[in-house]
Amino acid sequence: MHDIQELSGLYEKQVSRLIEENIEGLTFYVKQEAFSHMTISAAFWHGDLYWNIWNKDGSKFEPHPRLSHDEFIVEDVYFDNDEATVKLRAVYANWNEATANDDGEEDDEGEHLFSRLIRQSHQALATAFQSDTVTQQLMSILVQNPYFEAAQFNQAVRVEDPDGQFEFNFLDVTNKE
Repeated sequence: MHDIQELSGLYEKQVSRLIEENIEGLTFYVKQEAFSHMTISAAFWHGDLYWNIWNKDGSKFEPHPRLSHDEFIVEDVYFDNDEATVKLRAVYANWNEATANDDGEEDDEGEHLFSRLIRQSHQALATAFQSDTVTQQLMSILVQNPYFEAAQFNQAVRVEDPDGQFEFNFLDVTNKE
């Protein structure tokens, strides 16, 4: 439905901006001993990106005065008007129209359109998180946690679909392609 590299470029710009805008809060939670990992997902049917920060089992975060770690960032692509967001909004609109008109048939690989779009959006999101720009931005935050090791990047950062149709971290899969 859309070129993964082009879509990834749109996500990269959006994610980089989100990191810059939320660096203080990300750093606040990530450098705590309770930090376990963060998950990022794209719900194109709502036009949202969800970014959650998770604590280790049995641990609790010291709460930030203004920011919750639960659904730390919910980015609505209908809110901003920068060039990448406008283009991503158009992609999502096309996908929503395509799924609304879908007859529910499986494609040649036995996959429904909705599942294929979830997979494609998360593959592109994972590719964006593996870009030099986003990786460097996140690494500068993650290394502030004394328990983080660079080799554990894919354990600390997870790109997962929100409905659980795919039970894996897309960073792991995209890395192997």
